[in-house]
Order: sequence, then C-alpha cells, then structure tokens
Amino acid sequence: MPEASNVKMNSYTAMRKYLLVFVAVMFTFSGFAQKTADIGIWGGASSYWGDMTKVNYGESLNPMFGAYFRYNFNPRYSLRAMYLTGHIGAKGFMENSGWEYYKATHDLSFLMEINFLKYILGFKKTPITSYLLAGVGVMYYPYILDPAAIRQFNPIHNKGNIELNQSVVAATFPFGMGVKMNIGKRLGLGLEVLFRKLFDDKLDNLDDPLAYSAGPGKEVFYTDSWHNNDYAVFMGLHLTYKIYLGKQVCPVYDSKIKN
Repeated sequence: MPEASNVKMNSYTAMRKYLLVFVAVMFTFSGFAQKTADIGIWGGASSYWGDMTKVNYGESLNPMFGAYFRYNFNPRYSLRAMYLTGHIGAKGFMENSGWEYYKATHDLSFLMEINFLKYILGFKKTPITSYLLAGVGVMYYPYILDPAAIRQFNPIHNKGNIELNQSVVAATFPFGMGVKMNIGKRLGLGLEVLFRKLFDDKLDNLDDPLAYSAGPGKEVFYTDSWHNNDYAVFMGLHLTYKIYLGKQVCPVYDSKIKN
C-alpha cells in the first residue's frame, strides 16, 4: 500500500483550509446576527453506508467533533454553517472478500434548520423542539486504490494495475433530524443524526467496484457521481451558546419575553 505520510500532510493542509473558510463564514454572518445568533460545539461518532456488506457497525464507529454557527431568521427557520472532522471507517465484505478502510475526513456544510415548534434559545416559553436539516456541503478525504485487493472479488476490473493515493473533495447533500432544548438563558443542548449523501464513490476506497473491461474500448459501469451507494452518518450531541442578548427581543420572534 502507498505510504501514509503524504495523506497525513494533505489532511493537515485541508483541515487548515476548511477551518479558515468556516471562520470566515462565521464572521460574515456575525455582522448581521446581533440578537439572533448562536455558536455551538458538536461531538459524537461516525458510521457508514456503502458498497460493503455485513459491516460490523459496532467496530465501525469512530469519533467526530466540530463546531457551528447558526443565524436565526425567526423561531422556525435558521441557517447553520457547520464544520466536522474526525475519522470514518468500516470492516465488512465486498462480495465474498473481506474489506476494510479507515481515513480522516473533513466536512463543511451549510444547512437550513427548520423547527417543528417555535424555538428561541433561552426563553421559557419555547423550551424544546424537534427539527429537520438539509442543505449543501463538501467533504474532503484521501482515496487509496489498490488494484490487487480489488482483483480478489473482480478479476477483470477496469481500475488498471497502478496503486493510487489521492485526495478527494466530494460534493455532498447533507440532511438530518434532531431535538434541542434550553438548559439556561444562554445555553441549549441537542441530540441529532446527520446524513451525508456523497456525489463520489470513493469514501470506502471502492470506486464502482464491480465495473469491468469487456474488451478493447468496452467498459461496463454500474455507478456514477449521481448514482452511488456512499453515505456518511454522524450521530452526536451539541451544546449551543447564545452569543448576543439584546435588551429587547427581535419583533420577528413573536414573543413578549424580555431578557
């Protein structure tokens, strides 16, 4: 297999770039936020759905952590900029051959957060709500192609004979659901499950793994960027802090409660 040193260096460089983008977004929104902005930290675990079968999910959970900035338009709708980092990996099978992978990932997303109940962080009249999330995002991770390993279950694959070690920036469709509650005038606590549909098939180091060469100039494919099996799943808790408390409640909040 290729050396991991280049992957580690690329991961470190990408992490710095994503953090800079995230901080820039936070400062951009903070210029408008004033009475309606929150920041939060997030911690939990990652899992995976993809081409592999018989995945041992108990052994495939890995730690994830991150942070987010949330701009609240009103008690129902918010916009969240979120950065998560950690590892994703799994142990299982591809066809009848054992397969596993483990890699560092960096995830940046912009999500609309829609509350089922009116919710204002810190107000007693809006103590708790469930919510939905959806938006757009990107995920960065390394991709290692090992033709010899693929040949175990697909001897006529079309991946060539050269090992590759690449960096991937994949577009994602992030969505999820959760529940959040107040635990103080400035603090909120939440539990959520987040999904990432990747528009790339390389998360598990299996890029259209059953594709094969049917002869000179003839390639048989089963997946593409829009139709593949790779999903990342994040499950975790988040702690939210209200970064500004004005003297009066914003009128769009439909509340007469004063801070």
